[in-house]
Amino acid sequence: MVNANDRRTRASGRSAVHGRERTDRSAGPVNICRLRVPLPGSAWIAGFSSQHPEVRIEVLSRLDIGRGRSLTELRLHAPDPHSLAEELRRLPQVEMVDELEGAPNEVHLRVVNRTSEFIPIFRDLQVMRRFPFTIEAGVGNWVVVAPRTKIQRLMSRLQERVPTATVEAVRHADPARPTGPLTPRQADLLRRAMAAGYFEVPRKVTLTALARNLGMAPSSLSESLAIVEKKLLERWPAPE
Repeated sequence: MVNANDRRTRASGRSAVHGRERTDRSAGPVNICRLRVPLPGSAWIAGFSSQHPEVRIEVLSRLDIGRGRSLTELRLHAPDPHSLAEELRRLPQVEMVDELEGAPNEVHLRVVNRTSEFIPIFRDLQVMRRFPFTIEAGVGNWVVVAPRTKIQRLMSRLQERVPTATVEAVRHADPARPTGPLTPRQADLLRRAMAAGYFEVPRKVTLTALARNLGMAPSSLSESLAIVEKKLLERWPAPE
């Protein structure tokens, strides 16, 4: 037999659960925002990118390695990217540059560099930039996914350092909406990437390490994950 106190306790528990659900739902739809952020001079790649506006820098992944340092994988797209890799090695904020592979107009690099001052902002707010993203002419082109209130706080924090940081486009999404028509292989790839910590902030595994664990080429994995993300994003409503 359930006494009155038990009933009140259970009712209170249900109310607390429902209260949390209401709080979660009150955050509103997820926003997918494209940001344009001119990099401050203190950013390790800012001066290099500004001096070479013709170079497209594709940042593939980033991993915290401690003591204010990051391991960054990137591609340089330019007519002579190998000479630019040598220039990166001479930057004061760079400890190491390994050339992983190259092609006539691009080179894939692994760089140990001083961690960007933006990283603590993303960590504090638990907001993640989508990879890969590009940097051109000293400007970062980022896509972030978060509730509207977090986007507002993120922009406030970013604009304290870079007043000209702007939101260029916004899409809205209901996080409860089905996640799109992934193939079984794509769904498995997404689950394995998530389990390895690829989408966490800070990222727990680099693109190259994940590709090695999955038995894939990094370029193939990057393309496959980009297709998965595109499918998921296309399931969400068009911009208002």
